[in-house]
Order: sequence, then structure tokens, then C-alpha cells
Amino acid sequence: MADRFDEIGTLFLQRRKELGLTQEQLGEKVGVTKSEISKIENGRGITFSTINKLSEALGVSAHVELKPKDSVSSDVIHYIVMSLGLFARKYKLTKKEACNYLSRFKGLDFSIRNYEAEHQLSLQECVEDMAAICQRNGGAVS
Repeated sequence: MADRFDEIGTLFLQRRKELGLTQEQLGEKVGVTKSEISKIENGRGITFSTINKLSEALGVSAHVELKPKDSVSSDVIHYIVMSLGLFARKYKLTKKEACNYLSRFKGLDFSIRNYEAEHQLSLQECVEDMAAICQRNGGAVS
């Protein structure tokens, strides 16, 4: 399920169009105005109650998942900072640029998720792994 309100609104918009409904018709089904449907489809005014009403009217189910945030140990943080610095040096980037690049192309996610295996490698190998993951995800640093 989408986790941002504008994405949720877009999902409702797509479903409404699949069913061939106008905003006015959908509004009548759920008891709101056309302008309220427009706001919802643009990610504004969305509440759990609204999600439930629209889901029922559009014949879809919605669920909310609450899960605890993953905590990252100080060992992992230290390892990532070291890897990030080496990555930045290798590719002649600032640390901020390297961090943005690795975040965008999932290199940091990979290193954090695979810390148990990656930290047993050299930092050079970790940097190579992060670069490979980023390239697979559309990154083009060289």
C-alpha cells in the first residue's frame, strides 16, 4: 500500500477511472462533494474514515500496517560512515553527494541489510558491492 497521501489519492483516482466513474458520481456514493473527491485524489483531506469509505465505494480493500522501526546499532553506523567516506574518496564526491547517491540507488540500504556479511569483507570490497548495487539500480558513478 502507498505510504504517502498523494500516492493514496492517485490509487483512488486510478480505481475511479477504471470503474468509469466521475468525481461527482463517486462523491454521491460516499456522501461528499466533487471538490472533496478532487482534494482526496490530490492527497489532501485523507483520513482513515475517508480511506474506508472510498475503498468500500470503489470495491477495493485497504489495510494499514504498523511495524516498529528497525534500529541500527552503533557498529553498523560506524561501518556505514567508514564505507561512505571511502566511497566518496574513490569516486571523487563529497560525503553529501556520496550519501545522496547511495541513498537514491539503494547502496546504503544494501549495506545495512547485509551488514553481517559485508562487514567481514574489506571496506574496498564493500565499496565495490555498493557501487555494483547502485549500478543495477540505475546509478552511473564511475
